[in-house]
Amino acid sequence: MESKEFIKKQIKSYGTSPNADEYLALAEYEYSLIILDVPIKDYTLSEIARLVEDNNARIMRVEVLPLKDGMSLLVSLKMDITDISALLRSFERYSYDVIYYFMKEGELNERYEDRLDELMHYLDM
Repeated sequence: MESKEFIKKQIKSYGTSPNADEYLALAEYEYSLIILDVPIKDYTLSEIARLVEDNNARIMRVEVLPLKDGMSLLVSLKMDITDISALLRSFERYSYDVIYYFMKEGELNERYEDRLDELMHYLDM
């Protein structure tokens, strides 16, 4: 995507709120999505970014939505890695509430299927 197209897309998306399909659509460089429920008093984007970067990932998009109760935020993180299991463990270790996560299927599922096949072969011996 050229820079002009990117700028136009960002301006257009800034002026209008995305519908559900647009929000969930992952770009070619966004492989995973994590949505956190964070109390407002504990929200620090720099700490969240540090946890992500410590797990060799980069945040490609961040969106924050304050909840109606006024006490917490939904923080949506789109990242450039396919396997976010280590990142999920890091969020759990630092007491972040992960309410949703999504990983693009592909390499991860194939690797687990291969491991399961090897285990089944071993058990048949």
